[in-house]
Amino acid sequence: MDIAWKVTNAITLGVAALAANVAVKKIWQAATGNTPPAPGDEEATARLGEVLAFGAISGLAMAAARRGAVRTANRWYGGKKFNYLEV
Repeated sequence: MDIAWKVTNAITLGVAALAANVAVKKIWQAATGNTPPAPGDEEATARLGEVLAFGAISGLAMAAARRGAVRTANRWYGGKKFNYLEV
């Protein structure tokens, strides 16, 4: 068990999640002119299509951010020879 890798990975994933969240919210607001759907808005104001689109965009952004964060942490921590799946 490599604690340093787990800490490095957790920090990079946290930063990537925050960055993806901010980016998606700003892009959504710029594209639609509306605030992004928030929890609890599904019943009140947001249309189903908006909620589904925002969920899909958020999921794609998170997956891309996660992949980039793990690759960056891998490069920083151990280079090309390091396989994070074996940790």
